[in-house]
Amino acid sequence: MKKKIAALLIVLTLFSTAVFAEFAPQIDVQDGEAMYEFYNILLRMTERNHRFGATRQQMLESAVAEVLKEHPELFDEFAKGAYSALDENSRYLNLEEFNGAAETISGEFEGIGINVSEYNGITMVGAPIIGSPAYLAGIMAGDVIVSVDGTDIYGFVLDQTVKLIRGAVGTYVKLGIERNNTFLEIEVKRDVIKINPVTYKVLDDINAAYVSISTFNANTGICLEEVLQEIHSLNIDKVILDLRYNLGGLLNEAVYVASYFVPDNTLVVTEDYKDEKKALSHYSMPTGMKFNAVVLVNEYSASASEIVAAAIKENNTGVLVGTTTFGKGTVQQSIYLKNGGALWLTVAKYLTPNGSYIHEVGIEPDYYVENKKVVLDTSEFQPIQGARALKQGDSGNDVLAIEQRLSAMGYPIENADEFYDIHTEIAVTAFQSGNGLFPYGVADITTQIKIMDVAFEAEVMQDNQLEKAKEVIDGNF
Repeated sequence: MKKKIAALLIVLTLFSTAVFAEFAPQIDVQDGEAMYEFYNILLRMTERNHRFGATRQQMLESAVAEVLKEHPELFDEFAKGAYSALDENSRYLNLEEFNGAAETISGEFEGIGINVSEYNGITMVGAPIIGSPAYLAGIMAGDVIVSVDGTDIYGFVLDQTVKLIRGAVGTYVKLGIERNNTFLEIEVKRDVIKINPVTYKVLDDINAAYVSISTFNANTGICLEEVLQEIHSLNIDKVILDLRYNLGGLLNEAVYVASYFVPDNTLVVTEDYKDEKKALSHYSMPTGMKFNAVVLVNEYSASASEIVAAAIKENNTGVLVGTTTFGKGTVQQSIYLKNGGALWLTVAKYLTPNGSYIHEVGIEPDYYVENKKVVLDTSEFQPIQGARALKQGDSGNDVLAIEQRLSAMGYPIENADEFYDIHTEIAVTAFQSGNGLFPYGVADITTQIKIMDVAFEAEVMQDNQLEKAKEVIDGNF
């Protein structure tokens, strides 16, 4: 009898309540959110009632192990999901994503030449790289990318968007852009991008120089040094340093840049780690040149840009003009993985020279100045004649008329000088691409009329911040 009972125990499971009737599902098994909540309920119920004390953690680890053993291709999804529980700047990058990020930081990559940031599902363009395909196509700082090749990217994380934009050199990508409440579609050709993030011009009327830094990549410090040497040779020691729309980059490059605007061996930034013993302070490097600075900042000045701005402001070697900065006060470490990917892990806060933690707070400028949109005044421009089609090599007042309007609307005109050069052709092509015209770079009659009509109704940004910076640097230094 005992043997018979034992045999039965082998084949039967003892149920506290025997229910073997047909059971209809009461949940949509194709609804991911509903199934996740159901899975949570299952784990909680099991953890509460299992006789031998199984924990939720044990069950989760077992689930991950079993799924990955059977489906190793899901590793990227598991890793991304795990890192989504951390702060917004920590993330897992697969091989393709990491290669793209590494190329951007190195200063040479295949793409279209824009810096982008993502916040709450919105993808914003920083300053396009001058001379890049994006710049020449008419993409502008502050543009919001809403689609890539027809795919709506609202809610996409940055890695997803970059993956869509990148592609083989010589191919095209079509970006859906929102600009000033207007939707544009702009097609851009992918190319090898070599980034010189520093541009400048001399402001003869106030014996100063305007220097713009678009990003802090591996070339930034060296490129800036070359520019500052040229400025120094002209006996200029006053610089308007434009960090607007600069989304950041490498910390050591920020220290390199700040070194030209603060005294040697001056505290620039401190890395504040979880282990206080690891705290690391960075001091300015000795340089043979020093410059007084007025720094232009706005709500898109982030990370390394804020390090430089704070170092100059808090060491009392310059002032800030513009609007409150973005407020990214964390440091990420790249950890390389055996599968070719990487982790970007937030390992420290950074503190300004005064010990401030600016994350989600930003830096207040000394002079708070907002730019404002104004209706473009075309009354002083040459009139649009529309008497002939204009092409490269042409000259005259009719060329000047379209150059003036395109330049005022932000298209890449080198000089509005009556000569239809390569820059004029590129600007006309960009205008045509963004306004539903055939983009071939010839300002035919239809294009000239369209330029006139668009310019007449255009709102442009009045750069009050730059004007204030000129006033301050001319009066204070």
